[in-house]
Amino acid sequence: MPELEPQNPLLNEPENALQQVIATKLARAVFAGFEAMFAEFLNITLGAQSRFEQQQWQGVQSAMRERLQVYERQVKSVSEAVRIIAFQELHEPLLWQRAKHIYGQMVAEHENQPIAHTFFNSTFGSIWDDKKIRTVHLFVLKAKYRAKPRPFDNLVSRISLQNGFTHAVQQLIYRQAFRVKFTDLAKDIDNLQATLRLGAKQQCRQVYELMNLNDGYIEYANSLFFRNKACYLIGRCIAKNGDNMPFAIAILNTDEGLKLDAVMMGADQLSLLFGFARTYFMVDTDQPARYVDYLSVLMPHKQRFELFNAIGFIKHAKTEFYRYKVDTTKNSPIEDKYIVAPGTPGMVMLVFTTPGSDYVYKVIKDKFNAPKTATKAQVMAKYDFVKQADRVGRLVDTHEFRYLAFDLSRFSDELLTQMQANIPSCMSIANKALVLKHVYVERKMTPLNLYINQCDDNQLSKVMHDYGQAIKDLAGANIFPGDMLMKNFGVTRWGRVVFYDYDEICPLTQCQFRQLPSSENSFDELSNESYFDVAENDVFPSQFKVFFSADQRAFNYFYEQHNDLFSPEFWQQCQTQINAGYIYDVYPYKQSWRFG
Repeated sequence: MPELEPQNPLLNEPENALQQVIATKLARAVFAGFEAMFAEFLNITLGAQSRFEQQQWQGVQSAMRERLQVYERQVKSVSEAVRIIAFQELHEPLLWQRAKHIYGQMVAEHENQPIAHTFFNSTFGSIWDDKKIRTVHLFVLKAKYRAKPRPFDNLVSRISLQNGFTHAVQQLIYRQAFRVKFTDLAKDIDNLQATLRLGAKQQCRQVYELMNLNDGYIEYANSLFFRNKACYLIGRCIAKNGDNMPFAIAILNTDEGLKLDAVMMGADQLSLLFGFARTYFMVDTDQPARYVDYLSVLMPHKQRFELFNAIGFIKHAKTEFYRYKVDTTKNSPIEDKYIVAPGTPGMVMLVFTTPGSDYVYKVIKDKFNAPKTATKAQVMAKYDFVKQADRVGRLVDTHEFRYLAFDLSRFSDELLTQMQANIPSCMSIANKALVLKHVYVERKMTPLNLYINQCDDNQLSKVMHDYGQAIKDLAGANIFPGDMLMKNFGVTRWGRVVFYDYDEICPLTQCQFRQLPSSENSFDELSNESYFDVAENDVFPSQFKVFFSADQRAFNYFYEQHNDLFSPEFWQQCQTQINAGYIYDVYPYKQSWRFG
């Protein structure tokens, strides 16, 4: 038996044979659970192409939700097995140190070691829950637990440009195997190669020159990326000097057959496709960490946790985020303190950030401000609903953490005062650490109500158009935001409007959209009391105008472009289509990028 890790106090005492046996069984149980989880995750993913080819769009949605349940279900199953195996030693810290060491050896050469480490962490956390958890029991911060980039040559294929760029583009598409035929492949390929040439000319001159010289090559990922009603072919055009232009080709399955719909070029355009408000891709691979390494080359500004998240490994993305959080805190100036997030304070959430961070932290308040009447459990259920939903690029994704530790010295006095007043039951201070028992992490955006104050007329018109379109996209995905005040929407760096306040969100089909009844007595309409019966799920679109009460200029632009949102008929028509099984087309790229 190799020596235990240096920090393990068991080195200083005779080895306990019984504890060694139990620790080994515990480690084996966790490993078996990890393998079962990964196999089930992959089995669901393997059906993505077939669902795409058969246009099983409802099946796509169901598979997405089912895959999200796999990890937690296996952690629960393994935890139950571990409770039996460990018995009275279940909460013995030294047993878990032994088990961690044995497990670490078992997965040392495993292809998916990083994700296997996270699965052990999840199992340990589910057993210990609110008890004191030390990082000595987890695979988290030490350098040896952080995977280094590995070769991804076996995940990609290359096509030389020696026979001409057009021929290479043809080969790129011909090599993709589908059961469904393309409607007009020759036209699609002409559009694709012309657009790639233009993109290279504008973004990467070296690549463009080599295209014309029939030099360099096209590289593409062997696995296709499936999401919603589309399939994406990911790759890059590479010059011999190493300059490259990444691309993502969107393939749709229409009633007439397959067609190339658009191509995104360059890291910035690809980042839209892999954005934080999108549902997760299904990628047929048993080497997800290497795919993240490849995607990191295509989009070097994306963090690893963002890419793990994008391909559906959301639990490991949390591990990667925690490392990112610790590293960025260590490397940031001491004066870069946590402060109350800019914007209108929420009635349900206390939100904080640092000026230099791209993320905000949201904690549910102990008591909600009037008129909010929900409970903490109900708010948490809303966030879980969003996690399971098709976010159609309009709902920001969240990472949910329990017992997340922060450096106490990094908190401003104002924020600490607000935290002690609003979330005392959710926080604890121990020595130099502030620990939050439950917190959500979201991407930081500019609140829409603040953004419009900086807009000229043209910018205001555009953002009001996208604000209305965001509401319509959500409606098409069977989501009603509830509170549609501008303070609950954010604007991304691309100028895209995204919703992020979920305490009143619900399925659109649960709402009853009504016309506001008129009264024969004018005094009734001035009364604080309702002059007609109102059910809990009643919604009156004509009253949505109150969301603009503070800005008539913004309302004018919004009403000009989206006045249909103020009528019950729009919402009722959406409900009819949803109940009929129709799934709206929502594109993660600009309409102007589409061919034709």
